[in-house]
Amino acid sequence: MLKEFTAISELSNDWESLLMKSDINTIFTNPHWSQLWWDHFAEGKQWKGLYLESNSNIVGIAPMCVEQDTLKLIGNTETVDYNDFIVNPEFTENFFNLIIEYFLANSFNALHLDSIQEKSLTYQRLPFIARENGLNVVVTVEDVSPGIQLPKSWDSYLSSLNKKHRHELRRKLRRLDATDNYKVEIIDQHDNLEQYMNTFNSLMKMSRVEKMEYLTPEKEHFFNDLSSITSQQGFLKLFLLSMDNQYVSASLCFDYDNQRLLYNSGNNHEFDYYSVGLLLHSFAIKDAIEHNLHYFDFLRGDEQYKYRLGGIDNTVYSIQVTK
Repeated sequence: MLKEFTAISELSNDWESLLMKSDINTIFTNPHWSQLWWDHFAEGKQWKGLYLESNSNIVGIAPMCVEQDTLKLIGNTETVDYNDFIVNPEFTENFFNLIIEYFLANSFNALHLDSIQEKSLTYQRLPFIARENGLNVVVTVEDVSPGIQLPKSWDSYLSSLNKKHRHELRRKLRRLDATDNYKVEIIDQHDNLEQYMNTFNSLMKMSRVEKMEYLTPEKEHFFNDLSSITSQQGFLKLFLLSMDNQYVSASLCFDYDNQRLLYNSGNNHEFDYYSVGLLLHSFAIKDAIEHNLHYFDFLRGDEQYKYRLGGIDNTVYSIQVTK
């Protein structure tokens, strides 16, 4: 039987332990991220936290909320690239059956699950269980999320690119090296973190109109708090590229579970001749290889630079269940 919990802090330690056993372990479903997200974006939503115990151990957690009669996981597609339940795979069938029973026993109009990865047991099993219970299920492709399985060396990475992209990257790196006036900084923990994040936010707004419109004061506040929390947890990696002592490009990354995730970026387009955005991402990839990380995740979106740097698509799904 599912039990309710009223605050993320009640289960934070068990939540982190369970993530290590779950089939899907992402920074976006980490309790620290979830708590921060709820603190910033809970308005208009009613908390519905559920968990499952077996032999006094928590084996499944559903951090959910209700919004306009729809039951959903907390998080949204604007700030959370991957979402999911936190479940010990051994208890998946039982847990999903109980989630569907809970949905049927209450007056929700829909169960809506966004940002579910194709490798997730939620994608593979929950729609089947819902249909077995007579529910209507629509599964749609929500986005793609390109990434790279990282090799052991930078040379091996370059060799993995197709000839055109390899030649292009090397040519652009030579052009930047010829300037002899650039610097790459990696910020993780720093007394001036707020100042660096202001630089990131400014460069993000410069990038294009869509990013300027996206970065509302509310989201900017969220990003600043997020950088502080992820820095404390040892996840933050903010890459900054400067030329002539002026910051021209920024890449906000997180290192989590042997992966580097490129969350967002910003560029000063006055320096497009030097391809500063693409090259800063390549420096982030090189650094990830040097630190023996296994995967570089460009996260959601099919921007062309991701494929020029070797990204291979993974699919992210939305699952809509109705009575």
